[in-house]
Amino acid sequence: MIKTDALVIGKGPAGIQAAVYMKRGNIDPIVIGKGIGASEQARVIDNFYGFETIGGPELVLRGIAQAEALDIPVISDEVLSITYDTEGFVVKTTTETYLALTVLIATGSHRNIPRVKKIRNYGGKGVSYCAVCDGFFYRKKTVAVIGSADYAASEAAELVEIAEKVVILTNGEPVTGTFDPRCEIITDKVISVYGEGKVQGVELETGQLELDGIFVAIGSASSTDLATKMGIEVQNGRLIVNEEMETNIPGIYAAGDCIPGVQQIAKAVSDGCIAGYAMIAAVRAKRREANK
Repeated sequence: MIKTDALVIGKGPAGIQAAVYMKRGNIDPIVIGKGIGASEQARVIDNFYGFETIGGPELVLRGIAQAEALDIPVISDEVLSITYDTEGFVVKTTTETYLALTVLIATGSHRNIPRVKKIRNYGGKGVSYCAVCDGFFYRKKTVAVIGSADYAASEAAELVEIAEKVVILTNGEPVTGTFDPRCEIITDKVISVYGEGKVQGVELETGQLELDGIFVAIGSASSTDLATKMGIEVQNGRLIVNEEMETNIPGIYAAGDCIPGVQQIAKAVSDGCIAGYAMIAAVRAKRREANK
C-alpha cells in the first residue's frame, strides 16, 4: 500500500491545478487518471486566459508536464473504489492500493449510460449504478452487470457475494476485465430492457434473458459512482461541496465539472486552486494532530 498526503483522482485542469498548489505548499500529492476528461473533446479553446487559441488536449498535456516538472507523480490508471480507514482513505485502482490523508475527486461529470432502449425508464426500478449501495436488495436473485472492463469486474465481485447469479453483459464489447469465475459472460448486444413497473429482463440480439436487476458499469467509475459509494451528497448528478470544495465527508473534496456550476476550463482551474489550498490546510492539521 502506497501512502500519500493527498490523492487526486483526475488529471484534467481541476485535478492538476490542485496538485500543483499542494506541491508548492509542501504537500505531496499523487494524481491518478485514466484519460484527460472533457478537455479532450475541446479541439479549439479561444476564451482561456493567456491564450488566443489552444487545443484542449494540448492545454491539459501542458498542465501534466508542469506537474511532473514538480516531481508530482501523474499515473495513468483506473480508480475502482474509495473506502474509509482509521488512518485515512483507501483508494483502489486496477494495479495498486493507496492510503491517503485527503482525496480530491476531479473526474468530470460523465456517467456512461449504455445505448439500450428503455434503460432510462427503469432508474430506481431495477437499474442501478452502485453495487455496494443496492446489491443488498438482490440477495438470492439474478442480476446482470452491463460492462466489460475492470470497473464492471469490480462491481461484479461485490454482487457475486450477494446475488444468486451474476451475468456479465458486454453488449458486444470485448472482455478486458478480470471477472470472478462465478460470473456468466454473455457478449451479445443488449437491445432493450423490459418489465411491468420494474426490471424483469433484457432483450438480447439472440433472445430474452430474465433478470431481477441490472447494474451499469461501463468504462471507468464516474465521479457520481465513486461518491455514491462513500455516502457523499449528490444532487442532479453533481457532488455537493462547501466554499472550500469539501464534500459532506471530511477529507474528501471535489472540483471541476463534477460539482455544480458552469462546465468551463477556467472554472475547473479555479475549483482546483481552492481545493488545493483547503487540502494543504487539512493535511497540515492532520500532521499536527499526529505529532501531539
